[in-house]
Amino acid sequence: MIKGIMDSAGVNEEQAKGGAGALFEMAKGKMDKADFDKVADVVPNMSDLLSSVPNVGSGKTSLLGSAANQLVGMPKVLAVFDKLGISRDKVKLFTPVIVNYVEKKGGKALSSLLENAFKK
Repeated sequence: MIKGIMDSAGVNEEQAKGGAGALFEMAKGKMDKADFDKVADVVPNMSDLLSSVPNVGSGKTSLLGSAANQLVGMPKVLAVFDKLGISRDKVKLFTPVIVNYVEKKGGKALSSLLENAFKK
């Protein structure tokens, strides 16, 4: 899956893992725990992907830094893409690779749940 993202989006491995991790993190927040656990079961190293999401806050205790740390959903995904140096328009290149991978490993029903979480 990471190689597929690297090839389709033209990003390096760190960017592919961080971007995929951000998308999975967003999906995790929008899916039932049981459904996300099924997705995690078919994606190798899910915990590594989730932990590869960089902190989008500035590291300072400024209001802006704390606000950035509170981002969730697509705003956080876009902030992560910015932090990783990935053009925001490449989100649309990541999601089909991830959804297709989950479909191959876990079936259409599971990939549809994930795809719906990406659209929410």
